[in-house]
Amino acid sequence: MTINIAQTKRLLAPELVKRLASTYDQFTLENILKGFAVERSPVIRINTLKTDKQKMMNMLREMNVRFERIPFLADSLIIMNQNEKFFEKLPMYINGEIYFQGISSQLPPIFLNPQPGEKVLDMCAAPGSKTTQIAIQMQNKGQIIANEKDQIRHEKLKYNLEKQGIKIAETIQGDGGELGEKYAEYFDKVLLDAPCSAEGRINMDEPRTYKFWSEKIVNQNAKLQRRLFRTAVKVLKPGGILVYSTCTLAPQENEILVKGELEEFKGTIVQEKIDLDFKFKLPLSEGLVGAIKAMPSKISEGFFVAKFKKCDKLLV
Repeated sequence: MTINIAQTKRLLAPELVKRLASTYDQFTLENILKGFAVERSPVIRINTLKTDKQKMMNMLREMNVRFERIPFLADSLIIMNQNEKFFEKLPMYINGEIYFQGISSQLPPIFLNPQPGEKVLDMCAAPGSKTTQIAIQMQNKGQIIANEKDQIRHEKLKYNLEKQGIKIAETIQGDGGELGEKYAEYFDKVLLDAPCSAEGRINMDEPRTYKFWSEKIVNQNAKLQRRLFRTAVKVLKPGGILVYSTCTLAPQENEILVKGELEEFKGTIVQEKIDLDFKFKLPLSEGLVGAIKAMPSKISEGFFVAKFKKCDKLLV
């Protein structure tokens, strides 16, 4: 189904369209709305614990699968002429040699940059896309605590870890906001890919991705995100790195939240500036700099990523 910009505006909540229009210029707004309506190309991440990129590319060529490389994601490919269903019965998928994970979703672990031997917390881990990516970056050496509150999603997390051959991740089912006492200043790296209003994942062909939206949900998520962020700071070692990410465009859950937490933890954390040579980037709002906001597009979901360092000593 093809949906144009005017139809997209009519289908989305008026409050959402109004906020987007007040945040971005007309050209950017139209590109966002187009991004909500376009069919996204699938992206595969190659599991280098089980295979290698060259071997996988050769196999894809033999099957006449066309793909494009991604300069800033060395082990991922954009699939140009097939959908996910094509791969579901192939051994490479069944054996966990490839995993479908959008470009935007892969950015937080890239900026987290976990190293072999480190202790890493994935606070809201299911279904395990980023957890498995982190473990592969760590070459299956070190320790990952992968937390998920929801029982069904926790089972999905465990399944994906096992399927991809992840040996260093321990899963916990519980409230990420309650990890502070047990793991105070324990982790070298923390990923907080927070629950959010999911505006970046809107797909106009799937009403369930936008019919639930409301300003109340945005504000509820922002409150939860602040609570989780404060726990993330608590469990991080001095000198450690925190990456905060969402799949929403809402400033309350992104720019406004970051500025508020930087003020709350002034002297305890500092923002580390990040950037990326990626044409589908949105301008930041609220005067925030040094973070990344990805635009919904043919190859990316809407996403926000910010990076922080915990100070070795209190800065005054």
